[in-house]
Amino acid sequence: MTAIAAMKALIVRDGKFLALELEIGRKKLWDLPGGKVEDGEEPMQTLCREVKEETALDVEVDKPLGVYWFNRVSDGNLAVCTVFKCNAASDASVILPHKSNESIASSKWIGKDEFLSKDFEAPESLKELVKNTL
Repeated sequence: MTAIAAMKALIVRDGKFLALELEIGRKKLWDLPGGKVEDGEEPMQTLCREVKEETALDVEVDKPLGVYWFNRVSDGNLAVCTVFKCNAASDASVILPHKSNESIASSKWIGKDEFLSKDFEAPESLKELVKNTL
């Protein structure tokens, strides 16, 4: 098993945060915008690049929140995700990517309680992070 470093953004707006619904094979789960740190890339560059690619939002990084992890469905590798609270312009719209290599099915501005409910399939460590930081 390989460990993969990833940067994720908890983008907060009007008391809610942006979650992305991923479609991986036949499984759907919710995650935060962000992705894998590329070789030679600074982590903050990764965070801003990935958020822009996945949502079309430019974000301002506020502060670190913590870490969550999961085993990737695609290959079983461990993804270790460092999460930063971020802000986006209040009038900016989320535009999901139209690239074939992205597995994003939808996005939703969601409240903490709704995200923590059983209706949302997400890594347990991410739910714990949201529960303890929002």
